Amino acid sequence: MLPLIRVVAVLALAIAVKGASSTISVQQTYSLLPQVDAAPSLTPTIHDSKAPNPQKCPGYKASNVVQNAQGVRADLALAGPDCQAFGNDIRNLVLKVQYQTKERLNVKIYPKYLSVRNTSHYILPSSIVPAPGSDGKTTSSNSDLRFDWSNSPTFQFNISRASNGEQLFSTYGHVLVYENQFLEVVTNMVPNYNVYGLAENIHDFHLGQNYTQTFWNSDAGITSGNPVDGNVYGVHPFYQESRYHTGSNTTSHGVYARNAHAQEWLLRSSTITYRTLGGSFDFYFLSGQNENGGSTAVETIRQYHAGCVGLPAMQMFWTLGFHQCRLGYNNLSIIEQVVNDYKAANIPLEGIWTDFDMFDGYRTFINNPVTYPIDPMAKWIDSLHKNNQYYLPLIWTNIYRPNPKKASDAYAPYQRGAELGTFIRNPRTGDFYTGDNWSGFTVWGDFMVTSSQSWWTNEIITWHNQIPFDGILSDLSEPASYCVGSCGEDKLDLNPVHVPFLIPGDTLDVDYEYPEGFSISNTSEAASASRAAASQSSVLQATTPFPSATTTTLGRTDPTPGVRNLTYPPYVINNVQAGHALVKGTISPDATHNDPANTTEYEMHNLFGYQIANATYQALLTLFPGQRPFGMARGTFAGSGRFSSHWGGDNSSKWGSMFLSISHALTHMMAGIPMFGADACGYTHNTDFDLCSRWMELAAFFPFYRNHNIRGTVPQEAYVWSSVAEASRRAIAVRYSLLNYIYTLFYYAHTEGGTFMRALAWEFPNDETLKATYSQFLLGPSLLITPVLTPNSQTVRGVFPGIGQGTRWYDWYTLQEVHAKPQQNVTLSAPLEHINVHARGGSVFTLQEPGYTTTATRNNPYALLATLDDNQYAQGTVYLDDGVSLLPNATKIVSFIYNKGTLQAVTSGTYHASAPLANITIAGLQVQPRGAQFHYDNKLSNSTSPKLKYSNGTAYITGLAQYTPNGAFEHSFQLTLTY
Repeated sequence: MLPLIRVVAVLALAIAVKGASSTISVQQTYSLLPQVDAAPSLTPTIHDSKAPNPQKCPGYKASNVVQNAQGVRADLALAGPDCQAFGNDIRNLVLKVQYQTKERLNVKIYPKYLSVRNTSHYILPSSIVPAPGSDGKTTSSNSDLRFDWSNSPTFQFNISRASNGEQLFSTYGHVLVYENQFLEVVTNMVPNYNVYGLAENIHDFHLGQNYTQTFWNSDAGITSGNPVDGNVYGVHPFYQESRYHTGSNTTSHGVYARNAHAQEWLLRSSTITYRTLGGSFDFYFLSGQNENGGSTAVETIRQYHAGCVGLPAMQMFWTLGFHQCRLGYNNLSIIEQVVNDYKAANIPLEGIWTDFDMFDGYRTFINNPVTYPIDPMAKWIDSLHKNNQYYLPLIWTNIYRPNPKKASDAYAPYQRGAELGTFIRNPRTGDFYTGDNWSGFTVWGDFMVTSSQSWWTNEIITWHNQIPFDGILSDLSEPASYCVGSCGEDKLDLNPVHVPFLIPGDTLDVDYEYPEGFSISNTSEAASASRAAASQSSVLQATTPFPSATTTTLGRTDPTPGVRNLTYPPYVINNVQAGHALVKGTISPDATHNDPANTTEYEMHNLFGYQIANATYQALLTLFPGQRPFGMARGTFAGSGRFSSHWGGDNSSKWGSMFLSISHALTHMMAGIPMFGADACGYTHNTDFDLCSRWMELAAFFPFYRNHNIRGTVPQEAYVWSSVAEASRRAIAVRYSLLNYIYTLFYYAHTEGGTFMRALAWEFPNDETLKATYSQFLLGPSLLITPVLTPNSQTVRGVFPGIGQGTRWYDWYTLQEVHAKPQQNVTLSAPLEHINVHARGGSVFTLQEPGYTTTATRNNPYALLATLDDNQYAQGTVYLDDGVSLLPNATKIVSFIYNKGTLQAVTSGTYHASAPLANITIAGLQVQPRGAQFHYDNKLSNSTSPKLKYSNGTAYITGLAQYTPNGAFEHSFQLTLTY
């Protein structure tokens, strides 16, 4: 019997949420008990002292080896009796090595005997996740990389640099393990190695040598915040390694393992062990070498983006503005007031978002007719558009399955999908797999069949015809389910059912947790919160509306000959879900798709978010022809950046969470998803003015900038506290003035694989002291951001890399040069409303006066800022287009070089930017100039000369708009300082 309780009492709580509307449409009569989400408790293999040691398996022997200039092909046969460490041994394999491009080498190992029945178990289709191919001209003689192998004692291989033999990846001394539910390869590592990447993780940027990265996309928990060191929302099996060499340049290389199964990477003192629960070995080794033969982290990452997973999508200009969202905007009047309050506080607001509380009964694509009526909402969105602002909703990737015995429960999105048979199925019954989510019993689209795309596109367009949104966030796309197995198929007459836990913000689920340091700055409030938390806890203990589930202990299962145990495989990953089972918190791995092979979720789980993000992208292309889609997804996989952006999920209002958001962002720059941001001020728990001020400052220099939090916590819009409001206005002013610089970084990420946010070690690769630094970061190559990351602080410490080696740094606000010693940790003043930003010498920035919206900013006059290096030199570029078109009709790139007293701007392209050039500022001059001459379109302006002021090494040239009335960059120009 499915555990249920009638929830008259519980739902009475649900509509009494702090600040919530008391009017709802859909009524949930029953609630599932937590027992529906109970699964046997397992012991993760990495913590199981009695687990088999796969390295005692016999390994393989190579035969029938064919080696030529393009690569190697061989048969691999098990070199002894079956091992069955965590599955059934595959006795015969194929090795295929291919020199694909000069910088990339591919090693594939897969079963020799494949059929329609088992191919999906081992081969990841290139139609879903593109597989890099050969350029047709690279051979072993001109490759950066070299493949060597040995059969003594068993098959092992080594990847090294062709130029100097540097060993990059070596399985020597270890056996290869290949079973139907377990693969293992071990590579030797240099002492104290430096490895980065393996997104998605909430961990130090420098991964260290005692860390296990588990990959199994997971809804990490809406109330407790993202788990540190646990598997979360994305799978990006790519790492980059840097090696420091005394007396020579640092070297870098990368490894991409194209496999979508559940997997773990065990980083230990002298080895990295790669384990997966299926699939194949499909390694892509990247040399990281550039045209000069040197190798860098930046080049390695570029090779991964451009050559392996695809270049990221270009963003629309307006998406770079500031966004606001909250779970807790319970009706349209509230969200309208939020927009008005931002305007009244003069805090720029570009996009306003709704969370799932806008839905009728939490059903995606359906507005609550009482709290978010369609016609008034559409009218309000039109008013936003007239003000050059945008509206973006959340949608869920689970679809409510209505009660067939209740005509009023009909739900058209489900009915249309059901008619197409486009939902994932339960293999035991053949019916649609029916799990549980916020709306009740739900199903999930099967994007292995083409009907799902047409269905999904139709649902998005149908909804847009009612409320004209501008982009979409796809949530819970891990995918998330709150019961174990297909729990609702035969209980649909109970729908809509309440989830088996209190909804955030319910009377007994109010959050009273605050950031570290809150008790110092808010003594009385902290004491009050502590008392309220204790009172709530005592009521919960007395009433127990959702009693704890009881579970059994399974430990682990043993391999069964001829059987694949999809729900409880013998190898147990360290899944963050309670009890660690794969069946917890998601669709069961044995659920089947509707493709000819009936592929299971065991193979496809980590690709669900990837596929639905791609489907959303295609739907938006249909909805907005010729326009760049703006879709944001929570579940991601390698290559998601081609069609989706991503946010950091359910982070928390903690100083540590803000600190780790920098690492979180940097790993997504590596993963090829540059449009990334963490919810400013934190999503779960309560923030305070100190943390929120600092986080709004920090987040202003992330690619995606949004404030978002959960209900049942204090409001945290930027205008709530005066200090946060002022900090936000100042930080947004800097960001908006730099929008052209930011947009240009996206252009180079989109076209070349460049990185938006950068670790200091990427730009200064030979400084080993920076290898683990991420309390500071660079925005592109030229802006150094030093945020405050500790409570109740008025100063912050930071380094200024490159000083003493030709690099100069300038305070962004004063343009005064920083004077520091090499590698010195400098104490900087950091009042609450201030974030330290420094411009790198040798840069030219294209600026505009910040407006209230990005549109207003784009219409304001341009300015240039040149910050000179030790050689009195600077350079920069800016990319311009209409900001929205998928394939712009016109573009323009302007290249700037300052050298020997002359700033030259050379334009290329036909895009017309109408705003004039107002002024040019040059910082770091060693000699005071007497005047300035301005040549526009090769013509000297003789009527009047530009105005020049000079102070403390900086020249301010103004009055240039008179020379550029038809647009700053309509023609090339030259500014010459005279002495």
